[in-house]
Amino acid sequence: MKKWYFVLIILCLSLGTIYAFPFLENAITSPAPKYVRQVITADSTSSRTISWQTDPTDAPQFIEYKPLNSETMIKKQAITKILTTDLGNFQLHSLTLTELIPNTTYRYRVGSDGAYSDWYTLSTAAKESNFSALIFPDSQCSDYTVWGDTVNSAITAHPTTQFFINMGDLVDNGASFYQWQAWLEGAKPLLPLIPIAPIEGNHEAYSLEWEFTLPTLYLALFDLPQNGAKDLLGQTYSFDYGDVHFVVLDSQEKELDAYQPDLTAKQIPWLNQDLAATTKKWKIILIHRGLFSHPDTANLNNLGKAFIPIFDQHHVDIVFSAHIHSYGRTKPLYQGVPAENGTIYISTGRSGDKTWESSLAKPYEVIFDRALDQPNYLILNVTSNTLTVTAQKQDSTIIDTFEIKK
Repeated sequence: MKKWYFVLIILCLSLGTIYAFPFLENAITSPAPKYVRQVITADSTSSRTISWQTDPTDAPQFIEYKPLNSETMIKKQAITKILTTDLGNFQLHSLTLTELIPNTTYRYRVGSDGAYSDWYTLSTAAKESNFSALIFPDSQCSDYTVWGDTVNSAITAHPTTQFFINMGDLVDNGASFYQWQAWLEGAKPLLPLIPIAPIEGNHEAYSLEWEFTLPTLYLALFDLPQNGAKDLLGQTYSFDYGDVHFVVLDSQEKELDAYQPDLTAKQIPWLNQDLAATTKKWKIILIHRGLFSHPDTANLNNLGKAFIPIFDQHHVDIVFSAHIHSYGRTKPLYQGVPAENGTIYISTGRSGDKTWESSLAKPYEVIFDRALDQPNYLILNVTSNTLTVTAQKQDSTIIDTFEIKK
């Protein structure tokens, strides 16, 4: 009798181990979150989008977060989508946190039970606040360690920036997930800690065969504000930070003509309405391609003819562009000629390793640098009555700095 009792106990313990083991194994082998990133929202005082990716899994993915001074942890399930790439399928997880407290730092992590990320911080903007932001020109590379070095240089020199902008051509080929992974690796020091505001460039609209295509991977990887022009959501959007209103436009007329032949025309009424609606003191436009004809003359291209009258009408302060991989700043321009209270147009340079030796200065540029020796970035500083832009190289050499007061 005692012998059978002993056998029964051993059997029960064995069955318990067998049934418990799959749960233990599942917890251990749940895929780890990769490339955790914060993405800009239309209003950074009370919301923030968090995204990350994993290998395929059935495990639900969550965000856990709380203010630093609170003991109450909030847990929300993310929305999961399949991310189809040339390197296979992955899962993309994303959620926009809303009803956040302005001017507050939160602690957060992402993942599934048994496989969470590290803890990170996110900070919401104050309703009226001074701030600084990093602006990175084209980051496309043949060697993305150069992009990573530019990021490290920028964050080392400016460790308290609130968000960063990438001006398009983030990668050299928008359909290559290998390149996107290399870009994400380079941006790791920034992505989990401050939000990115990306702009689509022409290289985001290339297939692996270097044919024109929709920027599918770009739009999938960045869960952007859905407040842009009709049928161009994510490609166009706007957001506020402090007392600045930013507008992101899409300049890929050539690449997207077969898919969106009315690309520029669709943006015009939205741009007018968006700029008319803002009450912010400063207005800034972000667009990948410039608005002047090539070779760089004072003549406007199609984009310039469509958009610059709207910028003039609504007194836009600065237009940042990229694409030509050289740095240049114009005098303030109104109706195409220098004017004291006109719009300043800045070609931002390059933050990757691609250069263009044939780039030419425009007639109204007061500063010009082909950015051949080093990559560069810009730092935007905003106070209650001053907007300052500084362009500097990887080694912190200053290319240009200027100030606008209101």
